[in-house]
Amino acid sequence: MSLLDITAQELNSLAAPVQAQVKALLNIRQGLFDILGAFPQDNVLPYFYSCQNTTADNTAITASGTVQNSIRISADSAFIAISVRGTSDGDFTAFMRQDASDRQLMNIAVNSNAIMGTAERPGFFHKPLLLAASTTVSFDFTDLSGSTNQLWWTLAGFKVYNRKLG
Repeated sequence: MSLLDITAQELNSLAAPVQAQVKALLNIRQGLFDILGAFPQDNVLPYFYSCQNTTADNTAITASGTVQNSIRISADSAFIAISVRGTSDGDFTAFMRQDASDRQLMNIAVNSNAIMGTAERPGFFHKPLLLAASTTVSFDFTDLSGSTNQLWWTLAGFKVYNRKLG
């Protein structure tokens, strides 16, 4: 039995503000069920992994240049990436691969307009990408704007911790 198991009678007996909060939690729970296929309990948390190439840290992409950057998934959990979000000063291409297996996640470098979304309109993957704990994902970013290009790149998804049994 979870904390959100509640009968209609119990729900109706709550004060209006508390009832609204419980209904909101139940809606979130149902939304997660719809997204993930099962309610994720306490071992799944929303999470963002990011990298950046900026003038502030002296890593901005030079005009028509290429830089490499990477994201290391923490050792405490796997990560399910569901979208790419970010912003940049201009267009660029991105090429993504997993380092340990040298598994290419794209067959060619992809234009930023085709893959990267914004916070308002994320660039969703057609199928969630499961990245094991301690995996490193590397990126080659190549400027197409013809001038110095700052880039902020984020993989949005869920950290998945091992369940503690017993």
